[in-house]
Amino acid sequence: MVLPQTWWMAETIKTKLAADQLPTSLKIYSSEPRFPFFLRTIGVPSEDSMHPVDQFGTLPSDSARLRDQLARDIRSTSLFADDVGAMIDVVVLGSCEVDLKSFGSDLLEAWNERPHDKKFILACGVPNDYNTDSFEYISEWSQRDSLRVIPMANHFVDYFHPTLDTRADAKGLLQSPSLDKHVDIETFSSVSEFIDFPPRPKTYLDHVPCSAVLQGNYHQGGKNFERIFRDLKRLLQEDSRGWGYKWSAQERKYVVDAASPHPPFVLHLIGGDVMNIPSELQDVFVRDAGLGRTPFYELFEPIDIVVPVAADGGYSTRQAASAVHTAIMTHVSLLTTRALLECCPYLNSESMIIRPPAISEMEAIGLLRGAKVTAQGAELSEEKSQPPVRFNDLSEAIDGPPELIEDVKRMVSQGWRRGDENLTALQREIRRQNENVVSRILQDC
Repeated sequence: MVLPQTWWMAETIKTKLAADQLPTSLKIYSSEPRFPFFLRTIGVPSEDSMHPVDQFGTLPSDSARLRDQLARDIRSTSLFADDVGAMIDVVVLGSCEVDLKSFGSDLLEAWNERPHDKKFILACGVPNDYNTDSFEYISEWSQRDSLRVIPMANHFVDYFHPTLDTRADAKGLLQSPSLDKHVDIETFSSVSEFIDFPPRPKTYLDHVPCSAVLQGNYHQGGKNFERIFRDLKRLLQEDSRGWGYKWSAQERKYVVDAASPHPPFVLHLIGGDVMNIPSELQDVFVRDAGLGRTPFYELFEPIDIVVPVAADGGYSTRQAASAVHTAIMTHVSLLTTRALLECCPYLNSESMIIRPPAISEMEAIGLLRGAKVTAQGAELSEEKSQPPVRFNDLSEAIDGPPELIEDVKRMVSQGWRRGDENLTALQREIRRQNENVVSRILQDC
């Protein structure tokens, strides 16, 4: 989440403030030794946006600084050689949860020490609302009208207002105006256009989906990962040839079927967590662990579908989905339900594969491949008593509720490929929204 924040801040400084010929500068504080290198490789900030560049050609030599220098620099009046007496106007922390706890008290002290005309704005990102420990630091900042909270998704903004009011009530601060009125909340979509991996025109192995990535935290969403594993095992038992495999009694696992009409389906698992993958499916899964940033995004270039996996209800209620951002940035089709559209307004149906909520992710992919599928997605549906629905290799329902049959027909007829033009247009809209958010924060200082 921090890299896109940094990228957008640099781009907005270049396009908005530098256009007014105002002295501008961006300094990036990190305890990660390789973070400055990452910034240089992605061109943050770009050459024409800041002061003269160093030997790397992209990053001013004093822009990437050690994390511990922030406490000193926030008090300095000699930090900017071209603007004598100027001080840092805005501090953007990547995470309220971590960074507000580390820097909050010291930054508050520095804010109090500054004269009235030298105050600064503090903004911090929020990827989810599972941890609200940082809220104990918010009340002091809110009374100074200097805090900007930046959730990484629209749909859990509503959690903040009642939570802030509850904390204010507990502290006796609910007199008018209420505490949360002093905290500006700006939604930021963590999608950028890093210049070292621009999406290449998509090429496909076949006219059916042959690869997918499961992206999510296995530690938090293990229950859903294991449901997907069970689903795929059951679906291969039903029609292994439709998935490009056959059962090997000798090896006790599914192996590639050279006689299958389509290439075998491969499912990539990202992350180093220990996962309970069924031994029968070891040739179907590919583990991708310990990937650096560039190899991570390169992995997605040949992928057909991204499947977000989260703790129950997480992506639709309480956290930002990194899988959504990755799919948009790499121009890969995202498979999800309409619920995600409702909680992420910047998305649209043209850029996603919308599956009916009564069928699972693997059932949907099987239908898009033309495999025989018995949909048992009742555990995903509120209709717990819903009987299985059988589909033949033409994705035609042999029986089942008419509404579900129509939804499946619509999904299959719309196909699974999403054109580059749809995702490029979506990126442009996200860029416009993010620029507005960053501009408002910068204009406040």
